Amino acid sequence: MLPLAHGGHLVNRLSSEAERSRRESEAKDLLRIAPFIDQVYDAEKIGVGAYSPLEGFQDRAAVDSVLAKGRLPNDLPWTMPIVLAPTGPANEAVVRAAKPGDEIGLTDTSGRLFALLHLEEKAPFPKVEVARRVYATTDPKHPNVADLLAAGETALAGKVDLLRRLELPTGALELTPAETRAEFERRGWKNVAGYQTRNVPHTAHEYLQRCTLEREDIDGLFVHPVLGRLKKGDYRPEVILEAYQALVRNYYPADRVMLAALSITMRYGGPKAALFLAIVRKNYGCGAYIVGRDQAGVGSYYDPFDCQRIFDEYPLGVQVLKFAETYFCRDCGWMASARSCGHAADRRLNTSQTRIREALSKGESLPAEIIRPEVARVLARGDVLLTE
Repeated sequence: MLPLAHGGHLVNRLSSEAERSRRESEAKDLLRIAPFIDQVYDAEKIGVGAYSPLEGFQDRAAVDSVLAKGRLPNDLPWTMPIVLAPTGPANEAVVRAAKPGDEIGLTDTSGRLFALLHLEEKAPFPKVEVARRVYATTDPKHPNVADLLAAGETALAGKVDLLRRLELPTGALELTPAETRAEFERRGWKNVAGYQTRNVPHTAHEYLQRCTLEREDIDGLFVHPVLGRLKKGDYRPEVILEAYQALVRNYYPADRVMLAALSITMRYGGPKAALFLAIVRKNYGCGAYIVGRDQAGVGSYYDPFDCQRIFDEYPLGVQVLKFAETYFCRDCGWMASARSCGHAADRRLNTSQTRIREALSKGESLPAEIIRPEVARVLARGDVLLTE
């Protein structure tokens, strides 16, 4: 059967239509904050249960517990603080004026009210400590550390009521945990393997996915790319989605693979981000989780296999499928790893995303050994990488 949500209960703080209409009519005079896009995504995911057991933005006690132990105050594993620390003159004026017990409206990027925060606490936001404990660096060149340092000085904590789902370009592919769980059950899947990605698929990714599908204890594969805010040099979200649609449509059995979108800001936190992303997929109904080399890594901040070791320290109640580094072997004629291939290292063809991005930037063709032709055609259009 599908696993219970993290903590045993799938949170649902999405208002009904009637409740939304009533709350909006009463919200005209509320203080309002326009959060940074990261927190807009977070508020929605709290509301639909993707971050279960969280029901709102975390208070200082919860943040301190996460930083010190990688666990919530109730000892449940949790490695990523979910904090609302508004910045900008208008937001900061609201922060100064607000007091615990107030209800604050949250607006999306178009200025539309989409959620309500029940303010329980205002506390200093320990930005440098979060950077050090979560991302293992205070280097502002790290994309998430740069975001932290630019955040506000005060964190607002409290439960969130989601008035409406965000209007996202991913459209019908942006599913809630309740929706994915219902679809898994409709398909008769009892053990689903979640696959995290923020990249277009190459044959090393496909190899991991196919190895997973070959397992008798896996009923289905859930490909769930992060398509929210990414960093400069990453693939554009619409390119990632289109590339995966091409792969799934042309190469996978329709009854065993499901593709959906996850619009959150990517945390490049190496092992701690990998654990957080696994918790999210557990909430979406995945009883197994694929972890390859350097998941959620960036630069050289993390050991490439710490993202696997952390699951030994923080068991989540999901089956962790760990894979060695894979490559295309010219002598084997297919994907392999050092566990299955004995040929010399100079017979290996590099399938790294860095190699692929370099080829794209130079206008070079992508070899079929590492990129399916249908995916290559998506990338051949140009302008596929984020420039800011």
